[in-house]
Amino acid sequence: MSEDEPPGGPDSRRFFGDVLTFGWVLPAAIAAGAGLGYLGDRVLGIFPVLTATLGALGFAAGLRQIYRESGMLVGGGKGRRD
Repeated sequence: MSEDEPPGGPDSRRFFGDVLTFGWVLPAAIAAGAGLGYLGDRVLGIFPVLTATLGALGFAAGLRQIYRESGMLVGGGKGRRD
């Protein structure tokens, strides 16, 4: 933080906004995976198979994304993709 910047400056607001997105990343990934699985199951007629499989993959992808984003925040934004 520079001497000119107030304590609640843009960096702290950006950090707070990034942290708030963590609550949506995991449910969104699960919903996307399970939703695509459900559509695939309806087309293929094998209901719980793709829903469960892609829902689990969505869960893993959501956890991975949270891990990556938290690493970027803790690491000072190195490798950030703005």
